[in-house]
Amino acid sequence: QKRYLDVIRVCLEDDEVFNDRVVQAALDYISGKFLEGESLPLAYMRTIILTCSKHESLHSWICHVLLPRLVEGQVHSDKRQWEGWMRCAKMLENTGDQGISSLEAIEKLPEEQKKMYRAKYPKK
Repeated sequence: QKRYLDVIRVCLEDDEVFNDRVVQAALDYISGKFLEGESLPLAYMRTIILTCSKHESLHSWICHVLLPRLVEGQVHSDKRQWEGWMRCAKMLENTGDQGISSLEAIEKLPEEQKKMYRAKYPKK
């Protein structure tokens, strides 16, 4: 798995090929397939977390489109993806950027998952 993540890191470092538009298109396509019933790739949420660090320009899209879409697809039913979703939501919960926050996506969680999220990451 480490080698797999290293390859993803190397790809994300190549801004000429994997610019924000390309990364967004790939993540968007995969999340669409998820809504159609396909499983998310093992390192999908890890890739989103790495993308958050690399492409600030995608923060708004991740908060307002991608995270809610994953909630709709019941990302919480896969323990590994759910852990990644919570980490990503936490990273973007209080970005300081006006209008960019994962709070909207967190509020869309089913009550049980919202409680689980808040138990792990209490509101400050």
